[in-house]
Amino acid sequence: MVEQLVAVGEFEDAKIITLDGLRVEYSYGWGLVRASNTGAELTMRFEAESEEQIHSLKALFTREIRKIDSSIAFQW
Repeated sequence: MVEQLVAVGEFEDAKIITLDGLRVEYSYGWGLVRASNTGAELTMRFEAESEEQIHSLKALFTREIRKIDSSIAFQW
């Protein structure tokens, strides 16, 4: 899943880092998605300057992941 997201994800002008999953960096914050080491899950982390920007990053990742697999459920 993470490899597919790296290949087809649309993250505009973000800096993309693929060292341990997919980290997408913007001037105001970042989002990270990686495969869990303990189960068939994705782990995501977000950091930004405001709650609104964190929600924006979550929405972006949700949109891009659902392009690959629309059946994934997110637990925020």
